[in-house]
Amino acid sequence: MDFSKLTYKKGESEETLEKPVQNEEEVEQSNVEENETVSVDTPSALPLGYQKGDSFRTPSLVLIISGGEKREKDFLKELINGQKISALKVLFFTEERQGLQPYQMQEKWQSICDAGEFVLNNLSHHLDKMDEVFLLSDVDEFYEQLQKILSSKPAADRGNWIISNPCFEIWLYYCYKNDPTHDLACIEPLTVVERSKRLKKVCNEIVKGGLHGQYAFEHLQEGVEHSREHYREDNDDIPVLFATQMHRLAQFIIDRMNANANEYDAYLKQQQINLEEIRKKSEV
Repeated sequence: MDFSKLTYKKGESEETLEKPVQNEEEVEQSNVEENETVSVDTPSALPLGYQKGDSFRTPSLVLIISGGEKREKDFLKELINGQKISALKVLFFTEERQGLQPYQMQEKWQSICDAGEFVLNNLSHHLDKMDEVFLLSDVDEFYEQLQKILSSKPAADRGNWIISNPCFEIWLYYCYKNDPTHDLACIEPLTVVERSKRLKKVCNEIVKGGLHGQYAFEHLQEGVEHSREHYREDNDDIPVLFATQMHRLAQFIIDRMNANANEYDAYLKQQQINLEEIRKKSEV
């Protein structure tokens, strides 16, 4: 199915030459063949949280199908790049410059289930290698789509829907702030179409530096606590206004990382060290 015909956000695509699809195992093997020796002993090659004597651990693989393409990807950047974190790696799928409606996300997920595999960045991945699958969606004007999808979702479906109302920015807000009744009072009387746009603007004004997704990754624990405090859902299991299910994904990330030598805690400590070094240099 041509997803570009179904998207709700305008955007022009660029023509690119596609590379041959390769299997993960083929890429790993070719990398080894190109390099006669592979060093893993130097400190620079070791992942954050590694301690001498630790055995090599294959990271948990998580497939995320996202309706949004920018803030969600920024938030998960450390897990997508996989350079600083060894316990968890995210394979992030969306439609660049267009995003995906819930129906499109469900259709893509169903096609992956039927095929048992998917291609991302010219690499083929097997579904049975994924530890978890999450589908990130805003409520926005898609309430009826989400209602129908959730009401017909089979019990055996592995896809975990993570829904934010009105949009993903409410999760970023909770990573920094915890007073939606006061801070976001101007959002409630607006129409469904107007809410997301206004929320983005308001949050960028009340959060110093704006709602930066990548920095919010350092505030997962605050986000989980604040989100849970304000979480409510309606009779269709859809979050009410100013509620998000992102605390479920965030708690999953914390638990998986900390199960590997407290890697999330170690990540936070390292980020603090980096910040202190930057401050010292700026004072010189």
